[in-house]
Amino acid sequence: MITYIVFDFDGTIANTLDDIKEIVRTSVNDFCEDDFDLLRNEGIKEVIKRKKIPMYKIPKMILNITSQLKDKTNIPLFADMTKVLHTLATSYKLGIVSSNSEENIRQCLTKHQLDHAFEFVYSQSSLFGKDRVLKKMCQKHKLNLAEIVYVGDEDRDIMACKKVNIKNMAVCWGYNAEKRLWALNPDYIVTSPLQIIDVFCNKESQWHTNDSSI
Repeated sequence: MITYIVFDFDGTIANTLDDIKEIVRTSVNDFCEDDFDLLRNEGIKEVIKRKKIPMYKIPKMILNITSQLKDKTNIPLFADMTKVLHTLATSYKLGIVSSNSEENIRQCLTKHQLDHAFEFVYSQSSLFGKDRVLKKMCQKHKLNLAEIVYVGDEDRDIMACKKVNIKNMAVCWGYNAEKRLWALNPDYIVTSPLQIIDVFCNKESQWHTNDSSI
């Protein structure tokens, strides 16, 4: 039975797409709008390949991007996300795992009156793999893998969940396009925030799988 729903923050709850674009443009030479489209449709590995970015430069680039993102304030949420989170919090325990800073996340949650909706916020860089972050999150908060659904917007979220055997939901309004997410075969996929309520609360949505553990 699912008791915890754990969310990614950037690109899932928080609309930081424009902030990320601004940071990447100033951090990566010759990065243009077509490259962002490539990222959404094919994933980060294809971007690295097409742009011929040496692998040894990747860690520094990621650290630079995440450190600048931590300085961003006044972060907006995606439409209807406040309603979704308040609704889910009445039936499930909620958590957040993100490479964004805990201070930034909590400030955003407080601004949108969501600070009491979450059991925890777990902040850690995923430089060495999102699966490792998920394992450490579960260890710290004593979570049972079988009782979690992780909600994220990227292909690497799906892959990380599969590695650690956590059910996953992919959302289509973030950093990867719907086609890319479907290619990784997530457990659930939604195209609007309100459909998350359909999956977890109404249990009548076309997006709900045959799994009866929710």
